[in-house]
Amino acid sequence: MTIQDLKIGETAEIVSLDSEQLPKPMLTELLELGFFPGAEITLKDKSLLLGKMICNLSGTTIALRIHDGNAIKIKLRQT
Repeated sequence: MTIQDLKIGETAEIVSLDSEQLPKPMLTELLELGFFPGAEITLKDKSLLLGKMICNLSGTTIALRIHDGNAIKIKLRQT
């Protein structure tokens, strides 16, 4: 499951980043932003028209390209 599979309002735990799908500069940027295994992420909004998603990562709001979200593997949090 990836961030792309989240529905708006769902929260998940990051399991891993697929380094083969991301260029090295993007992987480095995501790690600097806090996309580490174990981090909690919530999908706030998604725009297919713009190709963007808005996420809350450990209290910080971050915009990502939907395509890049395909490289972020997650585990859905049970509520």
